[in-house]
Amino acid sequence: MKMMIALAAGLILSPAALAAAPAGKPAGAVSCIDPRQMGGTTAEGEDVLVFHVGSKTYRNRLADSCPGLSRLNTFGSLATEPWGGQLCRGDAVRVFDPNQARTVGLAGSPRCRLGWFEPVPPARP
Repeated sequence: MKMMIALAAGLILSPAALAAAPAGKPAGAVSCIDPRQMGGTTAEGEDVLVFHVGSKTYRNRLADSCPGLSRLNTFGSLATEPWGGQLCRGDAVRVFDPNQARTVGLAGSPRCRLGWFEPVPPARP
């Protein structure tokens, strides 16, 4: 029994176990932004959105990969599903084709959950 407890304690305290633990709030990140101030949104692959809000830019690493997210950069549109006046971590977004949505609606578009809004430093001149 003592051997099992020692082995379990070793697993809990090992660097590999600590590295596998979920990451907390990234430095400087905010949980919500004001969607009324959004000036545009672009995608970086299938799991990151970049929001331009007023004079600030935020990178949002989605909770999971979002199929079709990169379409936002060409012909897609973004629908947000906030639970209040702000767009927050955990809220849902959908990327959709506006032409297709006229006939079938948004139901066929994947629902993707937002993560933390991480500030992007301004580009240096």
